[in-house]
Amino acid sequence: MALVTCPKCGTTCPTTYQFCGRCGQSLHSGNWQPADAFLPPPPPGGPAPSGQDAFGNEDLQWQARLIVLRGAVSEGTGFELREGRNTVGRSGDLAFPSDPLMSPLHIVVDKQGETVEVVEILGQGGCFRRIREPVRVQSGDVIFAGEQYLLTRHGEDAPTDAVDGADLPAETFGTPLPPPRLHVTQLLAGGLAGRVVSTDRDVLTVGREGCDMSFPQDRFMSGRHLRIESSAGNLQVLDVGSLNGTFARVTQMPQRLAKGDELLVGSMLFRLDVRQA
Repeated sequence: MALVTCPKCGTTCPTTYQFCGRCGQSLHSGNWQPADAFLPPPPPGGPAPSGQDAFGNEDLQWQARLIVLRGAVSEGTGFELREGRNTVGRSGDLAFPSDPLMSPLHIVVDKQGETVEVVEILGQGGCFRRIREPVRVQSGDVIFAGEQYLLTRHGEDAPTDAVDGADLPAETFGTPLPPPRLHVTQLLAGGLAGRVVSTDRDVLTVGREGCDMSFPQDRFMSGRHLRIESSAGNLQVLDVGSLNGTFARVTQMPQRLAKGDELLVGSMLFRLDVRQA
């Protein structure tokens, strides 16, 4: 029960009393109204006006854009994601016809308010997301760093095919090698194998110089760029403070994106920008 205190004698009385039950003092001014009159009014019936919620407050609307960082379109160009599903490709809702590495429809990005997710990958080559912390990958997954696509495998999954076209004696020769733990292959155009590094250690480093796998001519590769580790049968990729980042291939969907995330689609590098409209 709501109560009111008498201003004269201090007696507590129900708010429905007009006068104090002890001293007779008037408890309310002439324009007194029941306490219920000060409650906020219920929401109006029917849909809220555009841009407002049910109480007339400004309704939060979110704008999401893919900002070009690198590729066939000028750096800084923004492409707005509409509400719902958006296709990205050479001829998608977000179209990049001059990108030779994109499929006509490459990925599908879904926007629901402030939530943005990669929900489908349609094109060859996939989609890569910049890693912000150590990430576990599967043997046979591809990562991207600098300008390099790197196929990463457990040692036991390394190719064992004999060398073709070499006139070699049948007997075994050369110093036997310990079984490898890590095997990384650079992928060239057309899926051809480039540089290959295999090691019996638990860590393999990649960078521009002084690493297990070095790419001195790669302008986007940092001196010490990333590290691949093998532990308890798992593979883990760590960026070691590179300038241009390390990207892991998106394999599990839906893949929810956060503001500032970077995506590599074809040869286009995007940053996601999400803000209130």
